Amino acid sequence: MTEAQAAFLHELEHHHYLPLARFLMESTVEDDFSSVSMAPVYLRDPEETMEQVKETGELLLDLERRGWITLDYDYPLEGYPYAEYRQSALYDYFCRTVEEAKGRPGFLGDTPVLELGSIALVE
Repeated sequence: MTEAQAAFLHELEHHHYLPLARFLMESTVEDDFSSVSMAPVYLRDPEETMEQVKETGELLLDLERRGWITLDYDYPLEGYPYAEYRQSALYDYFCRTVEEAKGRPGFLGDTPVLELGSIALVE
């Protein structure tokens, strides 16, 4: 186990659950269209860079593969505002990118979606 993994598991053990999100593109043209643009997204700070978020995402996916945590998008944290996600520089960049791509012929992902979830230790 790496130091970063141990530190994250310690933080999760202390809080029991942590917020999680993923960035999706959906379509106003095709009801069944949904594409994951970035996941998992765990933010400690709304100014985190894409590189930092991807690094943390890889750490989380590794912990999930090892069976130590769950990444669950069906159960957002009740009462948690997810403000750091909605106001993050990365989500703002994602929304602007989707907006710019709307004008391309045949482009279906015209609606940015912030899907909320949670991280938990496996019992």
